[in-house]
Amino acid sequence: MFFKALKIVKMVQFSRNVIKAFFVLIFIAIGMNGCKDEYTSSVPYVPVSFTLNPTNIIELNIEGGSFYIPNIGYGGIIIFRDISVDGSIQFLAFDATCTYEMLQDIHVVSDGSGTATCPECKSQYILFGGDGSAISGPSAEPLKQYHTYYTGGLIVIKN
Repeated sequence: MFFKALKIVKMVQFSRNVIKAFFVLIFIAIGMNGCKDEYTSSVPYVPVSFTLNPTNIIELNIEGGSFYIPNIGYGGIIIFRDISVDGSIQFLAFDATCTYEMLQDIHVVSDGSGTATCPECKSQYILFGGDGSAISGPSAEPLKQYHTYYTGGLIVIKN
């Protein structure tokens, strides 16, 4: 009887160790997948290297303001002034191509509330916080985002 109980205890310990190892491997796999440098958008690549002085663009002088620039990127670019928590000025730049429609002549429109909406499929994307995630509608992919730097009073936008 004692040896049967000892075998059961050892089996339970072995099972716990196997389960722990399994979960460790799962977390490692998830963690490695999450360490990718950049998301690869399905919006076609178009070289972008653009500098803009936001001083005379009223929309970019207000936190939460946005401005659309056509003929840059694949479907034009939306520049968004993000809300700052530390007093710094931060700009974000997104390709205006709807990631569901994927057509150059259909671009999302920023509505001044920190979201952008596709006029065709009605997908909505959030601009606040920097990732352009789809929040409603058929699109599951975020807007393509460009690198932005604000230096010397100029916004620099690049791939």
